[in-house]
Amino acid sequence: MGTKHPSFFPEKERVMDREIMTVEQVADYLQISKKSVYQLVHEGKLPASKVLNKWRFNRHSIKQWIASNQSTTQEHA
Repeated sequence: MGTKHPSFFPEKERVMDREIMTVEQVADYLQISKKSVYQLVHEGKLPASKVLNKWRFNRHSIKQWIASNQSTTQEHA
């Protein structure tokens, strides 16, 4: 019988497997503060939905948002 080795960061693996993410999970994923996540949401820049008065984020939408906001070196030249 094979034994499954535990991951060093099992919680992070579970977060990335989830379709819906919390503010805390999105902040961790984007490597920004929760305050910055709230600010982006309130500015209408980050796609989000409210569920029972709590912000929730679709993982696929966040990945698309990242891809659409990538800058190129020509933009900064």
